[in-house]
Amino acid sequence: MEKARALIIPAQNRLEFTELEKPGVRDYEVLLKVKACSLCTLDRRVFLGTRARQFPFLGGHEVSGIVEACGDGVVGVQKGDSVILTSAYCNQCEMDRTGRGTQCINKAKEPQRVNFNGFIQGGGLCEYLSVPAWQVIKLDPAVDLDHAALTEPLACCIHSINKGRIRLGDTVVVIGMGIMGYFHMKLALLRGARVIVSEMDEARRQKALEGGAHAVLDPSGQDLCEEVRKLTGGLGADVVVNTIPSPAVWDSAIQTLAPYGRLIAYSSQDSKTPIGVDFGMMHSREIEFIGTLNPTIEDNDMAVKLIAYGLIDMEEVIDGRFSFEQGKEAFAAAMKPGAYRVIIKY
Repeated sequence: MEKARALIIPAQNRLEFTELEKPGVRDYEVLLKVKACSLCTLDRRVFLGTRARQFPFLGGHEVSGIVEACGDGVVGVQKGDSVILTSAYCNQCEMDRTGRGTQCINKAKEPQRVNFNGFIQGGGLCEYLSVPAWQVIKLDPAVDLDHAALTEPLACCIHSINKGRIRLGDTVVVIGMGIMGYFHMKLALLRGARVIVSEMDEARRQKALEGGAHAVLDPSGQDLCEEVRKLTGGLGADVVVNTIPSPAVWDSAIQTLAPYGRLIAYSSQDSKTPIGVDFGMMHSREIEFIGTLNPTIEDNDMAVKLIAYGLIDMEEVIDGRFSFEQGKEAFAAAMKPGAYRVIIKY
């Protein structure tokens, strides 16, 4: 029986190398040989115990690889193709069929991508996965697979930017300059917006300026709302994207909006602390609150193209590369303050 190497989280603050049964390939599925897996913030939070997931946990949902085999009925890709792995869209429910696959209602009902007695989220920290063909997207062979592994976080931000309906000449405020803040900034610039970044860390503020931000603010010493109004003739921002999972940020973000402004609730808000909202102000200023979660298939397609065309410099957000055997060292590097993404390579 062939085996597939895997790196799992058996319990909080523990990592363990193991071997799982190499999956077969079923009809309409492809067998994916993982080549690069990026460690997402979610993987780190599960390891630290700050994000509740069942243990043992097999993570890794930012993935690129090579198709090793195809089941009957697969027509879009073939053996040897480079691909990225998307979310587990069933492609059968109303949400998926109407372009709203972020809310797919059948994810929990799908067959496991590899036989694992635990919780799988992505599964890219296992060397082989068997997935429906519609859950992979073919890449140009010239695309760097490390860069392609970051398709999913870029696609998440594309989903967010699209929902924000950014127009030429809009003023967009991005709160937080982590990897998601960086991608939001670059995408908003591609849309022809003026981008203002709010970030406490000096090195990240400098990165924002070097990346094209028109202005950067330090919220530890500057009032975000006041400074943005100075830069907009008193109006405020057309779009505010909050990537910081802190209840304290929301009031400032809301107050910064111009009339008709849109607040993108991007950050995964683990805290359930209630946020006070003046709905009279929301009504009178005609502002919108927009939730956003994960990407659709179309968002992934867009991200693949942006990476292939070199419109987003993915190298800017890769802080380290480690072999699979160095997986524990990779997690340690990913945990360092200020880290963007760390890649595990098979």
